[in-house]
Parts: sequence; C-alpha cells; structure tokens
Amino acid sequence: MITNEPPRRYPDGRDEMNLADFPISALQRQQLTDADGRKIDRLEFEASRYDSNTRQRVKQKVTLTSSSTEGLPTPADEHAILALLYVAKHSDNFASDSVRFAPSQLFDIMGWAPNGRSYARLRAVLRRLKSLTIRYENAWWDAAGRGYEEEVATGIVDSYRIARQVSGPRTADTPLESWVTWSQQFHDSLKKGNLKRLDLDVFFRLSTPTAQRMYRFLDKRFYTSPVVAMDLVEFACGHIGLTESKNVAILKRRLAPAIAELEGIQFIAAAAVSDRYRKVRPGVWRIEFKSGVSEIADKNDKEQHSTCLLPGLETDEQELSPAALTAEYYRQWDPTTPAVAGVRDMEAAGELLKAHGTEAAAVVTCLVQVTRKEWPDCRSLSGAVQKYLSDALKLHRSQVRREAARDEAEIRRQQEQSEMHARREEERQRLELWNALPVCEQEAIRQTVLRSLGETVAPEAFIRRLCVEEFNRRHNIQPAPA
Repeated sequence: MITNEPPRRYPDGRDEMNLADFPISALQRQQLTDADGRKIDRLEFEASRYDSNTRQRVKQKVTLTSSSTEGLPTPADEHAILALLYVAKHSDNFASDSVRFAPSQLFDIMGWAPNGRSYARLRAVLRRLKSLTIRYENAWWDAAGRGYEEEVATGIVDSYRIARQVSGPRTADTPLESWVTWSQQFHDSLKKGNLKRLDLDVFFRLSTPTAQRMYRFLDKRFYTSPVVAMDLVEFACGHIGLTESKNVAILKRRLAPAIAELEGIQFIAAAAVSDRYRKVRPGVWRIEFKSGVSEIADKNDKEQHSTCLLPGLETDEQELSPAALTAEYYRQWDPTTPAVAGVRDMEAAGELLKAHGTEAAAVVTCLVQVTRKEWPDCRSLSGAVQKYLSDALKLHRSQVRREAARDEAEIRRQQEQSEMHARREEERQRLELWNALPVCEQEAIRQTVLRSLGETVAPEAFIRRLCVEEFNRRHNIQPAPA
C-alpha cells in the first residue's frame, strides 16, 4: 500500500555521555578477526584528561572484552543502543531498567528494512551487547559525584528478549513482547541524567561510522566550548576508534572523508588543513574543530556590523532595558521568526538585568546555548530562565574565566617579548661600546680575563662575553636584566 505520509523523524534522541566520549565498538562494519580467522575478543582505547586538582594529565583507558564466539560490537551495536535510548526516553523517561519495544520500532529509527534479515541482524547485535564488558580506567563520568571514577567495569545490556511474530496480525491490545534490561551501572547513569540530546535524523544520515563517531563526540564537547582542540592521536585513535598509527599522515587521510562530510552539513566550520592540524613538535600534532553553529553566528554578527549584542543599542553607554534583552533572546533563538514577548518574559528579563547588570546580555547568550541543547522545544524566555538559568550562569562563568586566562596569557607574552627586546637592545649597545674601545684597552681587559681563567680552556665567544662584562664592571655599567 502506497501512502503519502512523510517518514517519521527522530531529532529528539539521547546519548549517554560516557558512550559519546569513548567508542564501545570497532569502526569496521564486519567482525574483526585475527590471523587465524578467529573473532577478536579484546579492544583498547587510550586518551588522557587534565586533572585540575593535580594539575597534570591523567591517562584514560577503555577496554572492551567479549566472547570469541560473539565477537566485539560493530557500529550497528551502537546504532541499536541509540534507538533503545530513544524508546526509553519517550516511554518512561528511563524510570524502568527495562525497555519494551517492537523490532519494527528500532528498524524505523535506524533506517533498517523491516524484513527477516534485519531481525537476524538485531538478534546478533543483542547477543554481542549481552556478552560485552567495558572497563573504564579514569574514564567513567559519575554525574552524581561530578567526577571520574578511578575504575568501573560494566556492561550495557544485562538481559534481553527478542520476539518475532510469525503468523497473524498483531492487534492494538497486544503488548510489545521484546525487551532489553540495562545493566545496573548503566541504568544508574541514565537515571542520574548523564545524558545529552542527539539529533538521530542527522546521525543516521551520515554515511560512515567515522563521521558518526565524530558527530557524537564533538556534539558533546561543543556543549561547553565552541572550539575543540586536542592531541591528534588521542582524538583519532582514543575517542574515534581508528586503528592506531604512528604515521600522522595516515590518520589525517582516514579522517578526511568524515571531516568533509561534517563540514558539508555545517556541523563543523570549514578550515584549511594548516588550520585544522598544528604541529607541536616532531611526531606530535594537534587537531582543532570549531562548531558550525558558532561559525554561522559569527558570520551573522559580522554581516550586521553590530558592536553590541542587543539590537537598537548604538552605544555602550546606553542602558539595557528588559524589552531589548527579551528581544535579543528571541533574536538569537530564531532570527527568522522573532517571537512576541509576554509579561513573564519582561519580568524575567528585568530580574536578569537587576542581578547581572551589563553582563545580562552575555548571560542571555549562554541561556540560548544551554536551552537549545537541553530543551529545543522551549518557547519562552521565562521558561528558559526558570529551568536552565543556573546552567547558563555556570557556562557564562566558565567563559569569563577562559577569557580572563587568555587575556593574562597574552599580557604575559607581550611583557616577556618586550623584556627580551629590551635585553637584546642593551646588549647590542654595550657591545658597540666595547667595539669602540681602542685595541690596546681591549687587549688589556682580555689579558685580565685570561689570567682569571688560569689554565682553563674556554671558547672564544665565552672569553669575549667575559671581556664585555669586565669592561662594564670597570665603567660601572649595569648588566642587562635577566
């Protein structure tokens, strides 16, 4: 039967934060095998994180183990988890540790054909997930404790049942017969809200597992910063899951198609290779991404030639008003369809101005970012303030600290550069004074220096520097500051 109904859309998906940070599968769609053709049952991913307490980088390691019979997960296994998370979110919001579903539901979300082959494929996925154990070393984030656990070993699926109807139509009153029960550790993470939104429509339209992994990882990192920069090997091998390679050229080549695809949908900003990759030292490179949303916002700001956030404000001295602040919120939320502010919006804007003064505009920008991520269906400033103001303030404080740190670093750099130039200029002037001395006086000072060295053999450049210092001492010329 042909219908004119549009395909269902699933933009409001969910991703568990630990699964977004590190892969739980190989990137290859086929099972990995060893030289003897046996399925590989162990895989490791390594990276590092900065520990603010010790002010050092801490090694992170994720180890996947499974049975050699079932093998390790493939990208399809992660697809099934995302589909199950969608069903769990929109059924009981993760209240239960079990997710009831019809296989056709998952096929529809993942874009699989509703046939026996997909059913067999889903069964193999659930078998692998049931056999999978993941050991996180300094890599499992505990949302309640707000920190990384030193070591956590967990699975994703504790048990499952997959039922297949073989005859007769299913009536509306027939309950869903298939279910998956999460492992306790994983379900605890879901209940604690260690989740992020994920647009499943965008995710499943991406053509390669590498692009899909990058989309999930960067989507998580862009939440706290519009720019993500990190070690190339840790990004490619530790977080995305490429086969480790000491040759950075190979890693760049393997990442190139996925980067081009994410640039094409404007998820990440386009960049030249020289800007995307930066050499730190021989053998060590960094990779950098800028959010495409941030890039579009920057372009819009430049096109408007605006010197401040709020429309209608021509000078920094003008006082911000609740009406202007409210209008700015809706302009940033949707520039094409400005909303009409309500009474509660004006009250909320007034409270923001009262509490934060001239910083209220920056707080509103952070509020838009947080709310769009966590509650894309929000329709009012007052609703966003009520639910996500505290998160927006945290983001704003973080941005202020980063900006202050950048300013301080730039000031120190300029001071050090100025001092270095001053030292070089003073040294040059003193050397000119030395060179202007009569040869006889230079020789007298040289003999004094040689006598002080005794039998020590020294390079000529070192002797010359001692001669200049002796000349400065005799003429009471202060040395250049160190």
